[in-house]
Amino acid sequence: MRKIIFFLIVLVSFLGQAQKMDSLFVNANKLYQQEDYLNALELYQKIESQDFASSELYFNMANVFYRTNQVAPSIFYYEKALILDPNNSDIKFNLAFAKRMTLDDIEALPKSLGQRFRDGIVLQFTYNTWALISIGFAFVFAILFLLYHFSYSTNIKRIYFITSGLCVIFALMSILFTYQNYRYVQNTRMAIIFEQLAQVKSAPTKSGDVNFELHEGTKVYILESLDDWLKIRIADGKTGWINEKALREL
Repeated sequence: MRKIIFFLIVLVSFLGQAQKMDSLFVNANKLYQQEDYLNALELYQKIESQDFASSELYFNMANVFYRTNQVAPSIFYYEKALILDPNNSDIKFNLAFAKRMTLDDIEALPKSLGQRFRDGIVLQFTYNTWALISIGFAFVFAILFLLYHFSYSTNIKRIYFITSGLCVIFALMSILFTYQNYRYVQNTRMAIIFEQLAQVKSAPTKSGDVNFELHEGTKVYILESLDDWLKIRIADGKTGWINEKALREL
């Protein structure tokens, strides 16, 4: 009985908190529509501080920063929104516009066939979505298998057998994509430069030679860390060390 009461208390508390966050989100959206960007941002950040994460929240925060000409924060939150919703055309469109405000013109290295497959297929959905897709195929397989088992027509049994076999193949492929996507997300660290001008050095020391410079809003990949320094790689393949205060990890 105590466990049931405790569960109900937790459930009511969770629902109350969720309702409160929804109310804050609605009020923030109204302020944004009224072009009261600073107060809208304050409410969005209040929601974020409660560990509520959603592509809609990050997208709206990015829009506020974009409207107020804050390059790095706008790109940062567009990128965070895109991680949660990789196929959202609105996020991609706005992110492309925000990137036009950056000063660094970095030409990306050509991608290998494997990288193009990963970006075009595996990363088109989050690993949670791929997992749900695999479960969906498994469920359809179970239904088709039962229909195959109880069907009396040879032709219909053949159709159920083929389609159930395809479902098994697609389910296994989805599981593979889930694993590949999860491993990529866990092993890939990305960040956005927040300093107006950041020096990337040859060694993780203040006295190290400057390899190149980056401006706010540029996206980098974190390779390793040492004390207060991070080794990064940019899209054209250049690497170097940068102070961790110069960027913000996604």
